[in-house]
Amino acid sequence: MTDALVSIDLGGSAARLAIFDRKVMRMEDSVKIDLGAGTEPLEAVSQLAGVIGRWEQARKGAIHTVVAGLAGLHDAAGTIITWPNRPAWNGFPFREAFTSATSKPIILFDDANLAAMGEYRFGLAHPVSPLLYVVVGTGIGSALVLQGDVYEGARGASGELGHITVDPNGEPCPCGGFGCLQLYASGRAIERMAAAKGLPITKASDVFRLAAQGNEAARRIIQDSIRLLAIGIANAVRLLDPVSVVVGGGMVSRFPEEYRSLEKTVQQFLGTLPQKNVQVSLSVLGDDAALWGGLAYGLQQVSIKK
Repeated sequence: MTDALVSIDLGGSAARLAIFDRKVMRMEDSVKIDLGAGTEPLEAVSQLAGVIGRWEQARKGAIHTVVAGLAGLHDAAGTIITWPNRPAWNGFPFREAFTSATSKPIILFDDANLAAMGEYRFGLAHPVSPLLYVVVGTGIGSALVLQGDVYEGARGASGELGHITVDPNGEPCPCGGFGCLQLYASGRAIERMAAAKGLPITKASDVFRLAAQGNEAARRIIQDSIRLLAIGIANAVRLLDPVSVVVGGGMVSRFPEEYRSLEKTVQQFLGTLPQKNVQVSLSVLGDDAALWGGLAYGLQQVSIKK
C-alpha cells in the first residue's frame, strides 16, 4: 500500500478504525475497540495509537493522513468542548494528546459529518443535494450535505438533532438542556427507559430482543423512541427541505426492520407540506459510513491541493 489513510469513528461506546488505500479507494483492514462510558481519554488515545502503530509495522511504512470523527463537540484546537455521553472528556485536548502519542497530525470532524460525507460519496447510487443524514447510536446526530460539502454552521456546531427539545418539561440532558430528543430516541435512552421499567437488560439490543419475543413493555419503548425520532426528523425536514434523508448509525444497522417504518411516520408528521413525500431511507454503508467519510474527506483534500 503506497498511499494509506486511516479513518477513525470515535463514538459514545466504541471506536472503529479503518485503513484505506487512497489511490484505489479500498478498505484494507478495520478494527473495533470497545470503550465503556468510564474509559479515560488518554487510555482511548493510547489504544488508537497502538492500532495505527501495528498497521505501520505491517506495511513497513509511515501513515501520514489520519481523519477522525468525534461524537463530541470540539474547538479549532481539537479540544473537546462538550460531550454529553462522555462528560469526563470535556476539556480534554484530543488533538494534542493524539499527536503526542503518534507523532502524527489528525484532522477532526463531527462523526455525523463524516458519516454524511461517506454516504454522499460512496453510499448513494446518485448523490443528491441537499442530503440530510441522521445517525442513531449511543446518541443522535445529523448533518446536511450541500453540493458535496457539509454545512457546519457559524460555530461548527450544526447538526445537533439529538439536542432539539421534544419535551420542554422533560428530564435534564448533560448538554444543559431539557427534554432533548437524545434522551428518548437513542440507544442509551432505550437502555435507560427499559431499566426504569425493570426489564432484564444490559444494553439496548436486549430491549429489541425482548420486543421480538413478545414483551409488550419493550415493544412500546421501541415504538415510542422511533416515533419521537420521526418527529425530530420531520422538524428538520420542515426547516431544511432536503431532497432526501438517510438514517444510519449503530442502532439502525443492527435493527433495520424496526427502523423501516420511519419514512411513513415522518411523512405523516409532515402533513400536507410540500416535503410530505420526502424520501427517508436507511444507510447503505451502515456502521462504516463515517469511516468511508474519512476517505471521502481525504480525497477531497487532495483534489483541493491540486
